[in-house]
Amino acid sequence: MPLILTQHYLRDFNRYLDREGVIYHFPSVYLPLVRRLVDEFGDRRFLYQRPVKGAPPGQAGTYFGCGSVGNPYPDARSTGHWFVDIFDYQEMRPVPLRAVDGRYYETASEQLGNLRGRSIRYIEPLRYFAILNDGHVLSADMHLQTEEHETLQDRGVFAPGAIPKDVFREMLVVPPGVGYVPHGDAPPDQHEVASLHERARGDHQRTLDVLLRRFQAMGGSGLYNNHVDLFARLGERRFLIEAKSLSRPKVALDRTRYGIGQLMDYRVRYEAELMGAEPILAFGAAVEREQSFIPTILDKNGIALVEVVGERALPGNDRARALPFF
Repeated sequence: MPLILTQHYLRDFNRYLDREGVIYHFPSVYLPLVRRLVDEFGDRRFLYQRPVKGAPPGQAGTYFGCGSVGNPYPDARSTGHWFVDIFDYQEMRPVPLRAVDGRYYETASEQLGNLRGRSIRYIEPLRYFAILNDGHVLSADMHLQTEEHETLQDRGVFAPGAIPKDVFREMLVVPPGVGYVPHGDAPPDQHEVASLHERARGDHQRTLDVLLRRFQAMGGSGLYNNHVDLFARLGERRFLIEAKSLSRPKVALDRTRYGIGQLMDYRVRYEAELMGAEPILAFGAAVEREQSFIPTILDKNGIALVEVVGERALPGNDRARALPFF
């Protein structure tokens, strides 16, 4: 039983923290419906539906995208609201709510019935597949049906491309949700999405908030973008900070490996902007004793480990103890 997610295009018409193709924000009245889809049906498929008001040309009152949803988790800053991450997002050719025979796809009749006014709702699988078909989407792997063109890579020749980048923005406070800023009408970059999915989680926001306030209290400042969690500046020193949620301490090693990869990526991607910034991996909890080798791994790679417990930031290894706020 796939979901229909109503997605406004203009922020003026949407009071939620949605970021199209990245994350969906919704009130708790819809939580049982989303949980039933994921837990009982084991179905994570969804379709985006665009309202008429404020829609871009050609998308008013249409289904325009598809993908899958993650597990719902609470909005730490707004009681009664929840998030789900969006995965495998694909745009598709806009499909009107009514088929060519005048019947609504969702009800298979000329009446929309009690579906009107529901921002999240189920759709029968056969009707879901009918929309995908008319939207020119292959249901098996969710890829758009497009003509195949031979590329240099197809011929076995490596052709390096430009590294995707994003502009830095001042961070006076940690932004709610993911802090994602779209690039005009372009779909979200897959590398950005991977780093954004964590940002709305409570311990991730708390970790960044504690560290940002530490730097600001010492006269420093912070920047961020769609990739980098926090680029802090304090006097002549620069710090590249990647924050990691740690709601399950047993996954600390996996989170460490992922965080190291992101720090190395951003040091090359934003080499000119970061100016040799010192890398910091910040966890939203302390590393358990069973994984006490993690601080050493980070030390040997030149990365400071900071553990944020509650509202306290604690040094996790020797490099962190040399940071100016410890």
